[in-house]
Amino acid sequence: MTGNIIVDTSIAGETGTTRRSFLVGGIAAGTLAVADPAAGQAGADPRTNIAAVPTAPQDGTIDTLHGTAVPDPFRPLEDSSRADVQAWIEAEDARARGFIDALPVRKPVHAYFEAALDYPRTSIPARFGSRHFTFFSEGLANQSSLGVQEHLGGPRRTLIDAATLSKDGTVAIAGMFPDQGGNKFAYLLSEAGSDRETLRVRDVDTAQDRSDVLSWCKHTSVAWAHDGRSFFYSRYPGDNDPADWYRRGQIVCLHRLGEPQASDRLIFRLPGERDVYFQISASTDSDLLKIVARYGTSEKAGYFIAPLRDPSHISEIFPIDTAGFFPVANVGATHYALTNLGAPKWRLVRIDQVDPKPDRWHTVIPESEAALDSAAVFEGRLVVKHLDNVNQRISIYDLSGEYLSTVALGGLESVAWGRHYERDDHLLLEVNDYKRPSRIEWLDLESGKASIFRASAAGHDLGDAVVRQVFVTGRDGAKIPMTLIHRPDIPMDGSNRTLLYAYGGFGITLWPGYREGIASWVRLGGVYAIASIRGGGEYGQNWHDAGRLGNKQNSFDDFIASAEWLITNGITRPDRLGMTGASNGGLLVLAVMLQRPDLFGAVVAGVPVTDMIRFPKFTFGVNWKPEYGDPDNSEADFKTLLAYSPLHNVRKNVKYPPLLVLTADHDDRVAPAHSYKFVATMQSQAPESQVFLAVERRAGHGAGNSLSKSIDRECDTIAFLCEKLGGPLLDLPKINREQE
Repeated sequence: MTGNIIVDTSIAGETGTTRRSFLVGGIAAGTLAVADPAAGQAGADPRTNIAAVPTAPQDGTIDTLHGTAVPDPFRPLEDSSRADVQAWIEAEDARARGFIDALPVRKPVHAYFEAALDYPRTSIPARFGSRHFTFFSEGLANQSSLGVQEHLGGPRRTLIDAATLSKDGTVAIAGMFPDQGGNKFAYLLSEAGSDRETLRVRDVDTAQDRSDVLSWCKHTSVAWAHDGRSFFYSRYPGDNDPADWYRRGQIVCLHRLGEPQASDRLIFRLPGERDVYFQISASTDSDLLKIVARYGTSEKAGYFIAPLRDPSHISEIFPIDTAGFFPVANVGATHYALTNLGAPKWRLVRIDQVDPKPDRWHTVIPESEAALDSAAVFEGRLVVKHLDNVNQRISIYDLSGEYLSTVALGGLESVAWGRHYERDDHLLLEVNDYKRPSRIEWLDLESGKASIFRASAAGHDLGDAVVRQVFVTGRDGAKIPMTLIHRPDIPMDGSNRTLLYAYGGFGITLWPGYREGIASWVRLGGVYAIASIRGGGEYGQNWHDAGRLGNKQNSFDDFIASAEWLITNGITRPDRLGMTGASNGGLLVLAVMLQRPDLFGAVVAGVPVTDMIRFPKFTFGVNWKPEYGDPDNSEADFKTLLAYSPLHNVRKNVKYPPLLVLTADHDDRVAPAHSYKFVATMQSQAPESQVFLAVERRAGHGAGNSLSKSIDRECDTIAFLCEKLGGPLLDLPKINREQE
């Protein structure tokens, strides 16, 4: 679901949390009937009559860093306010649109997406007081709306109709935080996919906003005070805050309802620390404000607590930048947390806040072969999630850590759980797999059995597809899990159009999940392959560490090994093998394309990171130093980054596979300048290569984008890859909406 109910991690019995912050009938044989776009018209097919490459503004910039000259001739493209840069962007996008829109397959794929997504969807109900809050979407609504039920299973009343927030569907509810009684809630709005947010407050009974409008919010969290008349929130310093406050580090403030933001009281900051951001929550039964502090995207976290009634007295439970730490819950003065301190695959510990030194922690669930991912705490039970070869295993323990049972859900599935209370006898689960859209299940804690609470209303699935897992041997002997999804009726003769996807960064695990993009690719006759390469979190901290900083080349080598496996094992051949990735995954596919252009027939990179020398200077980039390194202050990091930086490794006159780069003009996570400079470099240095740049307007990195823009991005990707990789296009199914 778009939008999140972001809730406290320990309120009178705890919120389920996770360590980490996308067909009906049989398969019909045949080919996809499409119209010839040039039929009945004079002139050539627009697919072959491609507009000329526009000339990009350049100034010949050469930087010198650690004694090394680093050319950056297309530096002007970092300033999109310039008229010549805007003209170049418009020309590049028009060139890409002219090509993609002429592809015969795009129109039927777009129609499939719209039919496939035209059904009601809802998030797990989250209880506050006696009320249950849900995000919901009706059919093809561009954004999810927010509703409330007075009791579980009762009628839903709309609190925020997302369609009223903007005419073009580009304003999203980025998060909401009800007070303890469910009488009012703070909520965040983001516009055009931006990470920048505005915080407002609305009454539940009237569904009307209060006067409070708070700015300087980004990655903001909220914790309500006891009285419901004030709340704590994290934000960045504003124009009127002291000049010596570091502008890229968050602070925690107390806001009283009805008062101007200028009157907010500073509660917490870390003077002298840079690029820190906070996640806050409250435990009203224990009178605690809880603050988790991190440097950028590091999993290493500090944990601080303060009395809600007197938040000036803040105590450190665990220092920042020591080890991975994720507080799960507290029961009075006893805190449960996940940590990788002394346990690379993580463990669950119990901490006494009076004596919180790590050597006094009690291990409740020890480290095991399967990485521990998340936990939920109840009065007499623990529900724990382990990662088991990219599958998720849900087990129930007592509070001492004694194993009781394993929840039977199926194979290759992922599970998220909703907000719950300590005294609850059940837990609501959102269950995902590769074959079917997500469903909500009711887990009975006493019996350990799960049953359907709310089935998916989708009129489509991949129930008859083949889903199988293989293990690829990496360059250094590492075993890389890869999941293959395809129709049962396609021959494994080495000629299949195949799409390889991975992410490989920030400790993020590629969990099983249904995606309409995968379904359409498979229905068209393609093989979809998902490689869980190093840099992710599939096997704990060591797996992450083996694919970041000085080990980043391992991620690329694992991906290359996965591509080679697909060819060697008769799934596909190089000219039929495509790859795609977004964000860090965009960096991945571009780096691999430059290193091994012979392995692939086409590439799509979405919102990619490409300039590994200047990334800390753009928007959110400084927060990636724990993942990529510090090119300015570390010569070793600089050399590592320069060796694989896509922008700096384009070879002259090499013919690279056809490439489509997708970005968005409001992306303030990965600045679009990364895409602009890389495309200009490719077109300049490798003119024999087909390179296209498509720029989505009023869209951002991904979260918060309108559904229509997300569909367009997916359809562009699929149409481009189908065109460039070739092979037969099988019929897309007709979706039976009567079964929704």
